[in-house]
Amino acid sequence: MIFSTSRLHPEARRTLDGFGLFEVSADESALAGCVALLAWPSDIDYSLLARMTSLRVIQTISAGVDDVDFAKIPAGVAVYSNAGAYTGPAAEHAWALLLAAAKGVGVRSRTENYILGGRTLLVLGGGAIGSAVAKIGKAAFRMRTVGVSRSFKDPGAFDARRGPDELEGSIPEADAIVDALPLNRRTRSVLGYRELSKMKRAAVLVNVGRAETVDEPSMVRVLKERPETRYATDVFWRREGKEDFSSGLWSLPNFYGTFHTAGGLGAEEALRRAEEAAVGNLRLALTSGRARNLVDRSDY
Repeated sequence: MIFSTSRLHPEARRTLDGFGLFEVSADESALAGCVALLAWPSDIDYSLLARMTSLRVIQTISAGVDDVDFAKIPAGVAVYSNAGAYTGPAAEHAWALLLAAAKGVGVRSRTENYILGGRTLLVLGGGAIGSAVAKIGKAAFRMRTVGVSRSFKDPGAFDARRGPDELEGSIPEADAIVDALPLNRRTRSVLGYRELSKMKRAAVLVNVGRAETVDEPSMVRVLKERPETRYATDVFWRREGKEDFSSGLWSLPNFYGTFHTAGGLGAEEALRRAEEAAVGNLRLALTSGRARNLVDRSDY
């Protein structure tokens, strides 16, 4: 049996035909028999886990798992993320932000138009989203693509592939930077003042990963010190456990933002596809044990 913390779309529900499925709530005896939990990380009720004595798998609907409290999950339970489920919409959104910032869309004054064609694009994170962003840069804008990542899902998307220790040295050569990093103990505040101040003055930084990969005070300082530098983001820093969209960045003329709408929160179709990807992966985990996106707990 499977317990889902939210009601699923009919297509996603059909993928789980053959399994017992409880949505939103379940009685005590049903919980004890559930072998899998399907949930958004913020919806996980850790007090229930002790009563889910048969639990073997947790599958998240979200791509990120930084909100999961791994210390409260039994060691024998495998956790799978939904990485890659939002690839198309998130890559499109990254390019929408990049183009808006480079061209000064929405600014009520004449603003310098930054040229992207033939320039250098630096992508942080070589997963599905980062690879898709790089492919668009190569195909549509003839850009030289440089990736910084521990691993690369699609190595051919990048003209140059570098490890995390080469991040600082890669920043000065980029005309545009897209942050598609997950948030974990290795990436938190990976872009601080030292790294950000190495950007070209007329460069654009876009964030479709997690806000906390960028140090907020450092970002504010750089934008104030360097009016030519532009920052565009779909993700914002969390305060008291919730994403806070009321950032002071909105008052800066070289800032562009959207309200975390790159993925399932911005498009019903994207959410439906993400649910289908999550339940499909969960089915693989339960029937074959060969599911994708097994989370490495040591990252968290």
